[in-house]
Amino acid sequence: MPKSEKTYPEWVQKQHTRGTTVKRKGDNYYLYKRTSRRVPGKKYPQPVDTYIGIITPEGVVKTNRKKVTLTDVGVWEYGYSKAVWELCPEDWKKPLGEDWADVLRLIILKESPTSYLGREAGRRTAEDFRYRFPAQTASLSRRLYKEHGVGLKDLEALKTIYLVVLERETVLSKIAPGQRALLDRLGIDMEV
Repeated sequence: MPKSEKTYPEWVQKQHTRGTTVKRKGDNYYLYKRTSRRVPGKKYPQPVDTYIGIITPEGVVKTNRKKVTLTDVGVWEYGYSKAVWELCPEDWKKPLGEDWADVLRLIILKESPTSYLGREAGRRTAEDFRYRFPAQTASLSRRLYKEHGVGLKDLEALKTIYLVVLERETVLSKIAPGQRALLDRLGIDMEV
């Protein structure tokens, strides 16, 4: 039995060369480079298509835009964590000595489990310390309020500022006007 092949207009067929594939969406035709890769658990190599461009009667219009698959994206809470870290008072750090950074990281992770600070593996856990974390958290909030006029609860408005990590690029989510006003009042720069 002969292999059935899709029939495309002649101007599309001209662009369809060995190692490429054509996909039609609506009235448009798109050219992709076709390769394959081995996937554990699969019997045969699986196809991998890399977008080249749109096919027009004049030829292929290539694009420099890269398509990113959703599995390549990481989203982390950033606004609250960065604000607490930057505003942390020296008089709260001093009694903790060299432990202050690990204790602060653990407090932030307790208050914001999706914090970007959780990306780093192999750090110390709460069980590694003799501190009572609820008391340390309350102390931190009081000292933040005394020094900056905001407590941990006030900074929760910043929890919807996210760090979006793509394959090789890191971007910040949109910052709402109310969040921007709070950041400006506290003198916090949200640069990544």
